[in-house]
Amino acid sequence: MKTALFLLRKLASDRTAALGALLILMLVVAAIAAPVLSTHPGDVSEFHPPERLQGPSLEHFFGTDRMGSDIYSRILFGARITISIAVIAIGVSVLIGVPIGLIAGYYRNWVSDALMRVSDVFLAVPQIVLAIAIAQTLGPSIENVILALSVTYWPFWARLVYSETRSALNETYVEASIALGASPWRVMLLHVLPNISSSVIVRTTIGMGGTILTAATLGFLGLGPPAPTPEWGRMIAESREFLPEAWWYATAPGLAIFLVVMGFNLLGDGLRDILDPRTRRSVDG
Repeated sequence: MKTALFLLRKLASDRTAALGALLILMLVVAAIAAPVLSTHPGDVSEFHPPERLQGPSLEHFFGTDRMGSDIYSRILFGARITISIAVIAIGVSVLIGVPIGLIAGYYRNWVSDALMRVSDVFLAVPQIVLAIAIAQTLGPSIENVILALSVTYWPFWARLVYSETRSALNETYVEASIALGASPWRVMLLHVLPNISSSVIVRTTIGMGGTILTAATLGFLGLGPPAPTPEWGRMIAESREFLPEAWWYATAPGLAIFLVVMGFNLLGDGLRDILDPRTRRSVDG
């Protein structure tokens, strides 16, 4: 509880981090309260030809799309898909990458080398290219997008935790625990992991933004959830043939992606400054 209050006070004193937290909070509220905030909750996936491609108005805040659906409502319900993809994909990546990084960093043998070589193979291929290849092979769906992102993201956490673990093993408190006969798992879970958790938290926060951007890219290429799912990347792809006349069609989902990714990046930078004294900058300057 004290740690949470400390973080809140520090984030409140950093205006950029506070802005990032506010943007993320808005995303969460939009996703949870989408049925309440939406002006046309029943029209998200329905066709209304007479109302297609109408500009922004009091009835349709962000205009309508090619199906005549309210874009504002689709943005709100699309936030649910965005959060689901990002949280599950990052969660799986952390659950895979952190244990691998801990084990590879603690043990200095062929198992450690083998685990790191496997992660290097994944890191050798650009993440977006690998995600596209996997999603293309499996077919368009939310589940396949999550799988593609999880498979391509876990090496980042494995490599980070590996480096941090190797560094922590040289610390006096770890050496003392080993000298007192602590088991490897006790050292890793009770001494190493808590002391490298700040780096994992920062990487996870920033990784959320990258995951959302990559997921939108897959949706834009037609590899995400199939139509008429209100996924932001797909909405931008559908708007291309109507530009520049129907400018609002692409602007609304594009702005949503920009604000959410920026929010996670700003929050990640703020957490890094708070949790890592080596990179902490003065928020007063």
